Formats: sequence, C-alpha cells, structure tokens
Amino acid sequence: MKEAVVATTDTAEPHRITTVHPVPYETHHKTALSTITVLAFLTRFCGLSHPSEVVFDEAHIMRFTSWYLTRTYFFDLHPPFGRLLYAFLGWVMGYDGHFVPYEVGESYITNEIPYLAFRAMPALLSTFTVSVVYLIMWESGYALPACVVAAGLVLLDNAHISQTRLIYLDAILVFSMACSLLCYIKFSKLKDQAFSKKWWIWLILTGLALSCGISTKYVGLFGYMTIGTAVMIELWELFDITSNRVVSMLEFLKHVTARAFALVIIPFILYLFWFYVHFAILTRSGSGDDYMSEGFVETLSSNATLEQGPKSLSFFQKWFELQGLMFEYNGLLDTKHPYESRPWQWPFSLGGVSFWESEATRQQVFFVGNIAGWWIASSALVVFVSVIVVDRLFLGRGLNLVHDRARHRLCKSAGFFALAWATHYFPFFLMSRQMMLHTYLPAHLASTLVTGALVEFFFDSRPVEEEPTETTPNVKEASGQTIHLNKSQAPRSQHTSRRFAGSSTASWIACGSILGVTFAFWCFWLPLTYGYPGLSMEGVQRRQILGYRLHFAYDYAKYLAEYYAQYGEEQI
Repeated sequence: MKEAVVATTDTAEPHRITTVHPVPYETHHKTALSTITVLAFLTRFCGLSHPSEVVFDEAHIMRFTSWYLTRTYFFDLHPPFGRLLYAFLGWVMGYDGHFVPYEVGESYITNEIPYLAFRAMPALLSTFTVSVVYLIMWESGYALPACVVAAGLVLLDNAHISQTRLIYLDAILVFSMACSLLCYIKFSKLKDQAFSKKWWIWLILTGLALSCGISTKYVGLFGYMTIGTAVMIELWELFDITSNRVVSMLEFLKHVTARAFALVIIPFILYLFWFYVHFAILTRSGSGDDYMSEGFVETLSSNATLEQGPKSLSFFQKWFELQGLMFEYNGLLDTKHPYESRPWQWPFSLGGVSFWESEATRQQVFFVGNIAGWWIASSALVVFVSVIVVDRLFLGRGLNLVHDRARHRLCKSAGFFALAWATHYFPFFLMSRQMMLHTYLPAHLASTLVTGALVEFFFDSRPVEEEPTETTPNVKEASGQTIHLNKSQAPRSQHTSRRFAGSSTASWIACGSILGVTFAFWCFWLPLTYGYPGLSMEGVQRRQILGYRLHFAYDYAKYLAEYYAQYGEEQI
C-alpha cells in the first residue's frame, strides 16, 4: 500500500518526504468514546444489587428462565432469543431453575438466586448501547460536540438506566436496534467497494442485528422498516431511471439479490434457529400446554406420553402453530394497566411506571425518562421538520439560505436518524393493545441522534467537507507524484484540530448547555431511578410532576386521623 504524505516545502531537498504524524482528531474521539463508555458502565452498574427483590416484569423473565432450565413447556408472546440468552446465562452459572416467581417483591436472596449476574447482562448491553450511539455519530462524520450530545442524552437518561439494568428484554432490543443503524452506516460508506469483503461483512452484520431485534420482540420489525426504507431509497438512486444509469441492469440485480440475501434470508434463518432451540429445550409438559393443539401437546413428555411414547410433529408444523398463536394473542393484549400510556404521551415522558416500592424504607423505583433530555430531543425533531419545510419553501422562491453540503448532510444523515425515529414511533398509533412508556426507548435513542446532528448544523459554522481552496495542502505518493486533495481529504491534523479548538466553540457551548440541564434532572431523579435512598414525603412531593403517581407522596395515616377527628368514622 502506498504511503500518502504531506509534500515538503524545502527547496534544498526536493525529494524529501515528510511523514504524517498520528491524527489528533481521532485521538479526541477515542478519548471521548472511552470516557463515555466508562461513565455508562458506572451509571448502569452502580447499585445493581438493589433492590434484592423481584422488580416488575423481572417476574416474567425469571419464570421463563427457570422453565427453560427445567425444560418445561410454556407459552409467551415474544420470540425466544432474549429469553434464551438469560437461560444460557443461568445454565453457565449452574442455576437449576428452582425459582418460579409470580409476585413483585419476592426475595432473590432468600431463594438463593444469582440475580446480580442476570442483571449484569442487560446492564452491560446498555453500557455498549451508549458506545454504539457515539460510534453512529462518529461514523456519520460528525464532530466531537455532536457525538457527545447524542451519546450523553442516552448516558444520562433515567429511563434507559431503569429499564436496561433489570432482568428485562429491552436492553437486548435497544442494543440490537442501535447496532443495526451503525452497521448499515458502515455498509453505506462502502458504496465504491461494492461486493468487497468489507461490504459483505457490514451488510450481513446489519441483517444479523435486525434479526436479533425481531427475535427478541416483534417491535423489532420497526428496525426492518428503518433499514428497508433506506435500502429502497439507495436502490432507487442506484437505478437512477431519470438519467444515465449508475450501474447496468445486471449489476443492479446483483445489488438487489445481495441485499435480499443478507437482510432477509440470513436473518430469517437465524430467527427460525432460535425457535428450533426453543422446541429442542422445552420437551416436558407444562403451563403452555393449554394454548397448544392436542397434537402439539402429545409431542411433549408427561406421565401419559411416557407410557405410549410421545408423538412427532415436524419443526415447521410446530413453528407455524406457535407463530400463529403468538400473533393472535399479541392482538388480544388489550387488558388495562394502571400505568399504561398512549403514544402521544411518550415523546415528553408524560407517563411513568412504578416498578417497585418498599413501605418500610420509603424506597421506590419509578420508571420515567429524563424530562430535560426527552423534551430537548423531542423539540429537536420539531426543529428538524421545520428546517426542512422552511428550506424547501425558500428554495421554491429562489432563495438558498443553507449551504448545499449542509443541506445534503441534513437530509441524508439527520434524515436517516429521523426516519429511524418515525418508524419506531408512529406505528404504535395504529395499535390498540396495552402499551407503556418503555416502548418509546428505541425511538428516543433515534431522537438523540437527530439532536446531535442539529447541534452541528446550527452551531458549527464550518461544514464538515469544504470546497477546495488555494491553501489546501497537496499530498505526494512515495513515487513522487503530486495529488491535489480537497480540504476533507487532507490529513486531518492540518485542519480538524483547529476546528476542535476554535470554530466549534458555539457547538461546545450548546453541548454543555444541553447536557448540563440533562445532568441536573438525572441527579434530581436518582433516588427513584436506583431505588435509594428513601425520600421523605416532601422529597417525593417535589418529584410529583407531570401527573406521575409516586408512592409515599402523602401521609395517609395522618390524613385519616385528621379526617376522623373532624368528621368521625361514620362519614367514611
């Protein structure tokens, strides 16, 4: 590989070649990424052992884990991948599946459950999710402040912390969704290397990430909507029927086939594989028998079937039956819940969920988003749409207020992030089933990416890629041939360090302001995110905002005593 180096200006030694030193710009990014990852680890793992009791939906996942380990058949609405991960972790730790919880508050310690290890897995995935958010922005070409804003909004989000450090499926889902965005961006940057090894790797990894998402929860389908829409746009541009085609028809068909293979066929095979493992493990009759057909139940071992030998159904017969029932019961999930909410409430975190409380210690875990961060991110979405609309209106009048490169970046990059938000949010308006605030987490992650992109759009005066100028340095190859580069291709040490130090001052002010108020609310809500310390009644009342129904906000005993004294018990 030829070494590109900056040409020397020393006329006495015309053939001398100066070596380019390591790029400080990437050093800044690597330092920021490492710092944010460490902070994410601390925020996710701090106090992970508290509470040492079953919290909210942990009861469901722990039941399923135990049934896997005892090979007892059960029925659930979600695909098996996430539950299988927990079961595999339990098997590795030697857990025998003796604990089958049904109530919130059951003790892990009394029942000798390695719950800390179970919680460590989603906490670790949540840690890496913050890192992936940063990498998404970095790979998209954004400067340091934009990357820090996007990752920081997820890092300091109380909802992400609460939901993804407990034994739930959401950490797996959100991590898979974030990885699918990152892998697709990496793939998209290799357009000039179509069908190369790297091109195939990132395309296949995109499909695997999508498959892991939909194999955890069916809302992972929205990830397919995001990537699928982007792929269709990409193929449309590749076909380019309005002018000379970029590629031949045969080449175009190869592109379509490759994407279908990597994004549909391979992911579907992986999706089926988890069901194959699911059936292979659950061979004993159990609580799920009541949902299945008689023929299906007869394939499971019980006292009756042991005498006559279990019947046999093919994998696809069992899969089609189970898949149909899962879709059917998902559609019937319309029971009311005291903490359910509707999609219009989510962007501004208007509906919280009580996960756990202890009356003895006045401690509680209450799931809610970082109000400052969510309102900023949601406002950024409104601003993004407004900028696009206003820009189009002005262009129609012949007024060009936005630099062409900035417009292209806004539409292509921030537009992709906005697409991810829309596809992970608007479909819920079509559903009448029971839903809660945590359903918005993937969409919230996408909104933080839009926020970071807008910070750079508004506050960084220098476009990422500038037009070539007379001062743009040239580069020589080892052969001595001079290559004229534009500013973006010049060694980053020539211009990005100045950008970091000088031209992005406004970006850093915006970054500090956004994360400052986000950090303030994160601190304010800490006792309800981590479940300790217990708050006084006044402390709870100060946090009783936006209609949240917190525990211990009132002294009911004192209230009743005063009421009885004034009106008498017969008035109750």
